[in-house]
Amino acid sequence: MAIMPFSVLRGLVIVASTLCLNFHWVKTSVWLENLQQSMLVFLPILLNIIFSLQWAVRYRLSIMLSISLSLTVLLGITGLEHNNNEANFFIGVSLPVALLAAIFTNLILEKNIKLFRTNRIKFNWISIKTLLIFISKLLALVLVGHLILHASDWLTQDISKVIYPDNFTHGLFYELVREGAWFFGVHGIYIFQDIGLRLSNETISNIAAWKAGKESLNILSVPFYETWCASGGSGGTLSLLICLLISRNPSNRHLINVSLPLAIFNINEPLIFGVPVVLNPVMFIPFVMTPAVDYIIAYYATFWHIVPPLQQMVGWATPAIINAWLGTNGAISAVLFQMFLICTGIGIYWPFLRYMEKRDYKEITLPSGNTSFVPLKGNQFQLPVPGYREAESPHHYLSEVNEYIDARRNINDLQNSGNFVLWYQPQITVDSQKIVAMEVLLRHQSDDGKITPPYFLKYYERIGMMPEVDFWVLENAVEAIHHELSRFPGMTLSVNISPQTLLDPSFLSLVSKLLRNPLPSGWKLEMEITESQRVKEPEQIIEVLAELRRLGIKIALDDFGSGYSTLSYLTQYQLDKIKLDRTLVLGLAREGGEAFLHHVVQLCKSSGSQVLIEGVETDEEHQIVKNCGIHLAQGFLFHRPQPINKLCNLLVVNT
Repeated sequence: MAIMPFSVLRGLVIVASTLCLNFHWVKTSVWLENLQQSMLVFLPILLNIIFSLQWAVRYRLSIMLSISLSLTVLLGITGLEHNNNEANFFIGVSLPVALLAAIFTNLILEKNIKLFRTNRIKFNWISIKTLLIFISKLLALVLVGHLILHASDWLTQDISKVIYPDNFTHGLFYELVREGAWFFGVHGIYIFQDIGLRLSNETISNIAAWKAGKESLNILSVPFYETWCASGGSGGTLSLLICLLISRNPSNRHLINVSLPLAIFNINEPLIFGVPVVLNPVMFIPFVMTPAVDYIIAYYATFWHIVPPLQQMVGWATPAIINAWLGTNGAISAVLFQMFLICTGIGIYWPFLRYMEKRDYKEITLPSGNTSFVPLKGNQFQLPVPGYREAESPHHYLSEVNEYIDARRNINDLQNSGNFVLWYQPQITVDSQKIVAMEVLLRHQSDDGKITPPYFLKYYERIGMMPEVDFWVLENAVEAIHHELSRFPGMTLSVNISPQTLLDPSFLSLVSKLLRNPLPSGWKLEMEITESQRVKEPEQIIEVLAELRRLGIKIALDDFGSGYSTLSYLTQYQLDKIKLDRTLVLGLAREGGEAFLHHVVQLCKSSGSQVLIEGVETDEEHQIVKNCGIHLAQGFLFHRPQPINKLCNLLVVNT
């Protein structure tokens, strides 16, 4: 997705080159063609850099280290394929090799960054051994990549001899193999570049000989494949895009918005990865079938003189309909024929797309009479939660793309419409109602002064930016202790930290840096881990929490009783405080609710932790909580979340 603007720009250059050639501006056309060829040479390098950049940002690695190592491995792999005297051996790097080099280099880097962090990069045998293992893995990657590249070159050369499109059967095999490579996310035209180059040279020679009256036009040519078999890109995906347009499923909206401008120039990577076609046996069938059927129909339509053969080279990024018009020197029959092929493709794609939608969605009729698609999870029908759109299906990768785009858009809207602010909700002793701590809460304040609760955090979590949010909150909260709150000793400030942040490689170093300036006398910093979120690497979390405790930071477990691993958290983590979720307060109204809460409190106390209950809103709840032996409470009955100035006024009265 990141290199799409570059691909679009190259496509526009190709279109401009084709138009200049049609207007007989030969020098300009040649210059533009050379420009797009240079862009093609640079594209794999750019892909490698962009992928490494995205990986480094997502997993909090060093950006320069990630890019440098990835490029070094890539050039090492390709350099072994060239003469040592050739300085510019990056020329001819293929896209799959560039992508795979970036993937495996960054995987190795990510795993070893954890080892370096664990060993603190000390100059001892463990660190030296780790470094040697790291370097050996990179060298092994270069060697294995070279062997695979060499073997793949040998294999594709042999296949190329069999499928060169010099007759109907070989031409059909060539198309099937090119499209088949996309199942693994690899563009077949880059695998069989030798065939493409040979066919291109042969096509140019044949057209020149035809214009000189020496030969008849070949049916199979570069413009034949690009015009009849690739409307919208590989797989004839213009037909698929039209199917998405006429489908009533609103989840397709974002993918259409991203794909439509690119599909005009026959660039379809967002569509292929978004529906998806890659590694999807359902949609892969029409993806291969559509160009194969188009090939057969177009071959015999040309053979029987229903449509004229393609008479000139047309850039692959020339939009559909226009390429048929230009390639046949303005034949209306060719334009109508291409429209027929696109409609044929719609007929092929439609039942498969509908099957995907029926598998992943349930179509319901609303009271208004309109229909709506409601996501299915597994085999169970689930109604959507108002105001929150979860992943629509574990099998439907389009929903992942939609969620990511939604999150980015909502984050941009937030940043453009106001600022983030910190509010504080006091925590009190149940008996005396004295304020002993406060929880930091993130809010969004719009330009018109409206305060919004943190529903927006799910957007940051979706795109992997929770560490940035937590770092900002933590830094500003500690700053507030040093400035506005330092005159109120004996307090604890509690900050929520997400599992994403706890696993961030730079988290501990940031906390250590913040605490270089000691907190005011009597102040304690507390970090709340959220029990309602699934923790993917509990062993690493245990190590991080232990290090935080060594720094003098208290650890609290938030939302106890509402999440995934309640009891295992009590046994795995050393906790200073357990915060009971408000759902336990709501359960007090049911028969046996108070007895259940009493048992939960005793269980929590057995771990040696303080117990705080959230969401106390009535005097009756307060009394029951007190009877259950809970020492700390937080809720609207006592204090609502408030800005720092109001909190300071409250603390003056409290002390």
